[in-house]
Amino acid sequence: MNLSKRAFFSLIVILSTIQTRAQLTTTNLPIVIITSVNPVDSVQAQASLSIVDNISGTNNITDPPTFTGMIGINTRGNASYNKKSYTVETWSAPTVSQNVPILSMPAENDWVLLAAYPDRSLLRNSITMNLHEKMGRYAPRMKHCEVVVNGQYMGIYLFGEKIKRDSLRLDLAKLTNLDNFGENMTGGYILKVNEGVGNGWISMIAPPYATTQQIKFNIDYPDLSDITPSQKAYIQSYIDSFENAMNAANFQDTTLGWRRFGAVNGFADFMIMNEVSRNNEAYRKNMYMFKDKSKKLRPGPLWAFDIAWNNTQSCAGSKDTGWTFNLGGTCPLESDLAPFWFSKLLTDTSFVKDLRCLYTDYRKPGNVLDTAKIFFNIDSINTRLNAQGAVARNFTQWPIWGVPIVNEPTPMAANYAEEVANLKQFIRKRIIWLDSKWILNTGCPAPLAVSDIDLINLFAIYPNPVNDIVNISFSGKSKNGYNVSVYSIQGSKIYSSYSKERSTSINISTLPKGMYLLNITTDKGSMTRKIVKE
Repeated sequence: MNLSKRAFFSLIVILSTIQTRAQLTTTNLPIVIITSVNPVDSVQAQASLSIVDNISGTNNITDPPTFTGMIGINTRGNASYNKKSYTVETWSAPTVSQNVPILSMPAENDWVLLAAYPDRSLLRNSITMNLHEKMGRYAPRMKHCEVVVNGQYMGIYLFGEKIKRDSLRLDLAKLTNLDNFGENMTGGYILKVNEGVGNGWISMIAPPYATTQQIKFNIDYPDLSDITPSQKAYIQSYIDSFENAMNAANFQDTTLGWRRFGAVNGFADFMIMNEVSRNNEAYRKNMYMFKDKSKKLRPGPLWAFDIAWNNTQSCAGSKDTGWTFNLGGTCPLESDLAPFWFSKLLTDTSFVKDLRCLYTDYRKPGNVLDTAKIFFNIDSINTRLNAQGAVARNFTQWPIWGVPIVNEPTPMAANYAEEVANLKQFIRKRIIWLDSKWILNTGCPAPLAVSDIDLINLFAIYPNPVNDIVNISFSGKSKNGYNVSVYSIQGSKIYSSYSKERSTSINISTLPKGMYLLNITTDKGSMTRKIVKE
């Protein structure tokens, strides 16, 4: 790749602002190498992408790449950070998108490289996505890697999926410009809250504690250039109806209230994750929502937890007690406040019981929010990041120990081990406080007992929620096949089958709407996932 004199000197100027403190030779993490003719900035530019990810698990910067391709790349996020995040689009030719599988993730063309610069644990996004996925929700897949841009070592990043409508990402119906009537117009849509109104509108109802603050909805999918006036009018009307129902006197009515428009478990899981993590930006920034065809509104997928999990003192973000949804009560002058829905939901007695039952189940030994399992996940990632010096290289390149970035809790951690220990201590204290508010010892349906063997990486269950057909795909090996059973939430067996196939389907169209338990048992153990019939 030849550089013009002007481009060469521009590149020298850019790189000279970043002092080279660390050099990468060998690592156990994938190596992502980006080379561009011009410096990478906020405007998408052509570049080449090479990845070294050897089967042996040992990667050298001089090894032949296991992936190469053309990309479009630009910076994203906070421009003041020296360690930049990037948006990456894989191309077959300049500006021509090409779907490719990268780092064992499903083929697509839109990707991100997240620096997570303020997150000294390098863990916060990973553990959040992992927990939400284990709740049965789509969470963007992310892989830790080490990154080199134009010969400059940039440290540890997360390479992963950008939130996008796709059958292998956020699996929603695809809207075309012909879908302007009836059921076809009802989905899918992806919205962002408080991200401007270029392709959206302003809520009719101000957030709690607002003076001049408003809630803004922006349509992320379909794109501004693709959405039709009828589709835009439909989704705005749907959100308006949801808000009006939530704001009405009969909002708790299970038939006439907000449940006509919003999915109970979707909102419950979303609140549980944001409250457990004490996410300072919860409900108001980096907040997505989606609506699929003929289905209800759901918050999510989750995104950007860099300053969650006790990483800022701002607006009580480091307290292990108190409610995150009530940020306006702590910081009413914040420019972005949360919609009124979440404080209203916690006055809905039926919703609160559903949420508490979910939380109580998640907290049982071996389940999603068992602190032993959370800490095992943290320790596993920690071990991998430290195995061949990646953490040391990252913080040699970016010596930010003791350097305030996002109003971190004090005293600040002096090193990586202390940062991870502080993170665990916060999780332990936060969950103890939430247990005192949400654990229910009686009154919840007893979930099916399951073994403490996690098969989540071997089985994919989709779609969820479901109208009629549940699909199960199996990527493991089992000479004896596997059994699939469906139980009511009370534990009564409704359906059972046996399969040795890589994929199988279950028709539950005749079952009443509600939540069910799907159990898969193999010779290696068993797993249970909640599925929602709509």
